[in-house]
Amino acid sequence: MLAIWAVFIATAAAVASYVLAAFYREAVSDVTTTIFTACIGYLITYAGKSLGEKLSRNKHRLDADGNPLPEDTTTSSDSTNIGKG
Repeated sequence: MLAIWAVFIATAAAVASYVLAAFYREAVSDVTTTIFTACIGYLITYAGKSLGEKLSRNKHRLDADGNPLPEDTTTSSDSTNIGKG
């Protein structure tokens, strides 16, 4: 939802930049460059934060809601059963 809001704001700012340029009020290139630089920075920050959260959840064996994952019953910690089928 936050990403959609950021895209909406960036689009509105770009449109406003061109409207202002049409009335000789502001340069288009500077505003547009600033908007897209901010959007790229936002996306990189968001991706890094999401990756950090995912790695932390994996490390502590938590699901997306922060609840502990169920124990894996397909593997046995009993070393005497290894290789015996």
